[in-house]
Amino acid sequence: MKKRRADATAVTYDPTSHEVTIADDAGNLLVGALDAAAVDGDNERMQVADVSLSTEAGGVEAICTVENASNEPVRAGDITFRFETAFSADARVYRHGYQSWSSTGTLPVGERFPTESPDNAPMMNDLAASTDDRTSSYLTGLVEDDRYVTAGFLEHDRYCTRFEIDDDDSGVATLRAVCPLEGTRLAPGEQLALPPLWVDADRELREGLAALADCVGERMNARVPETSPTGWCSWYHYFTDVTEADVRENLAELREWGIPVDVVQIDDGYMEAFGDWRSIADGFEDMSDVADDISTTGYRPGLWLAPFYVEAGADLHADHPEWFITEPTDAAADGPGTPVDGGFRAGSSLYGLDTTHPEVVDWLRETVSTVVDDWGFTYLKLDFLFAAALPGERYDAEATRMEAYRRGIETIAEVAGDDVFLLGSGAPMAPSVGLFDAMRIGPDTDPTWETPGESGSQPALKNAVRNTLTRNYLHRRWWLNDPDCQLVRDTSDLTGAEREAFAALVATTGGVNVFSDRLAEIAPASRRLLERSIPPASDAEVAGLDAERFPSRVICDRPGDETTTVALFNWSDEPSTVRFDAYEHLERGSGADPIVWDGLSGTLVDGPVIERKLPPHGAAVFAAVPADTGDLLGDAATLTGGSDRTTTATLRDGTLEAAVDGESVTFVLNRE
Repeated sequence: MKKRRADATAVTYDPTSHEVTIADDAGNLLVGALDAAAVDGDNERMQVADVSLSTEAGGVEAICTVENASNEPVRAGDITFRFETAFSADARVYRHGYQSWSSTGTLPVGERFPTESPDNAPMMNDLAASTDDRTSSYLTGLVEDDRYVTAGFLEHDRYCTRFEIDDDDSGVATLRAVCPLEGTRLAPGEQLALPPLWVDADRELREGLAALADCVGERMNARVPETSPTGWCSWYHYFTDVTEADVRENLAELREWGIPVDVVQIDDGYMEAFGDWRSIADGFEDMSDVADDISTTGYRPGLWLAPFYVEAGADLHADHPEWFITEPTDAAADGPGTPVDGGFRAGSSLYGLDTTHPEVVDWLRETVSTVVDDWGFTYLKLDFLFAAALPGERYDAEATRMEAYRRGIETIAEVAGDDVFLLGSGAPMAPSVGLFDAMRIGPDTDPTWETPGESGSQPALKNAVRNTLTRNYLHRRWWLNDPDCQLVRDTSDLTGAEREAFAALVATTGGVNVFSDRLAEIAPASRRLLERSIPPASDAEVAGLDAERFPSRVICDRPGDETTTVALFNWSDEPSTVRFDAYEHLERGSGADPIVWDGLSGTLVDGPVIERKLPPHGAAVFAAVPADTGDLLGDAATLTGGSDRTTTATLRDGTLEAAVDGESVTFVLNRE
């Protein structure tokens, strides 16, 4: 019997029965066994050779080694840890979506996110999973009262791991941790070590997920830039109708406004078709001239493209039918096979490029070289990336889906060079770690709160909010999180409270901060809201991840002085009262009552306890300031109230001397 313990997490493995038990101090939580399968169904040829246990990051990792026990080569199938659980009717399950837009959050047992439509399913779901609406990709968590299990695989550069959860109103019957080997060929007697499975039964859900994300980030060499980009994007006003003149109009407005942002990014609409990225649409003449104008004005030129996604009407599809991931074909058949269904968008079927095909690799190199070297774009938003990871047949029959996907991104990164910022979107999440500087972690936002009847992956501010909260722990562990664009124009269907709440969420969670309105339509008050969301905090903690589908409290260290700032939200459709107690975030016994800064109004408010009625989808932001005479209380220029614009602040003989860059800030002068 093998045993390993880390704090309250205890894991045992019986080599004879292949039984695995995961327990905490109160008893068993998960009990089950290991199954090894072959693709052809002859599972006796596949055997579990060993399971090693070790401690890692306060949890226990199990590395399973499988073996071809036969005298013939074998194609390996799914390797499964199959557990019965102790989680009953009051439990909740953290379900992590497959790609950027896939619904993610903590749900009561028996509940599901809405099923995807057939048109969208190839985009949003792991098509190799048997029951996607009961699947959590890469990692998961189970919670009931004060008992927790957080589990996840630690390496994702080869296999698309998942957790299959069999739950209903009575509880979680089984949890299956699955590593699909996708037909990996093993010679007679050959062994293969799987990605480590990590479990923690000691910490609450967010802490467990954060520890797991740290491990994955370290093993997969996560790219985490020091600062999050800010900027303007063309998409949510112009959509595919954007023109060169539109970009130049907003560029001039942006320069006149003087808001301190980094990037101006052109989105979909500059090209003629998905796949034909170098064929320029009407409305654009010379992409290099546009990029040069952006750069000359003082901003970084950004461009959107979906490098692996090709629509049926594109020249690339007609000219190179052999370049696509295909359905299984007869080896004796003439010509290329039928492309795998990659979904349906804007009236067209779309397909995924086979990134193991040498000619596709050459085409990718030429395309990226054109965009970066010839046109001059140094910020690339790469979208619909799941297309390279669709299940199907490829030129390199031995490559797994995620190996093929990563080869494609690595080719792009190599050609682009280290100075180009890469933002991913529509991407398989864990297999993208180490490849991107930033990643969209939720669905598209939208000029409306929600569209009734649509699934949780579809464009809507509500859906973007949910994933921004429920994937916050990935920020600065796997990459910089991108919550998608702020929309603050008065002409959208968003209420003022919704626009304000999303600005507060972006500012306090610290990810990429891009806005996407036509600047001429942004009223002065809305411009002020955007200005105050820049720069965002560096990082934040989302409280209530284990209990709420839409967590309602974000806690961050505000920039400048690391004072605690708390954003409180009412995500319900009715008015609701929130409560803030400054003493929950400060040590008692310091003498004087803390001072409370209201981030949205940019003023001091009476505390230390505040109750405020919020409108539907509204927010409040407070900073609890443990101030001594002469300390900074708040900076009205930021939603967090923090400031790094004050370089000195001294009080001498009743006079405050401070060096401040910009508008006024507030200091405490007398505590008596």
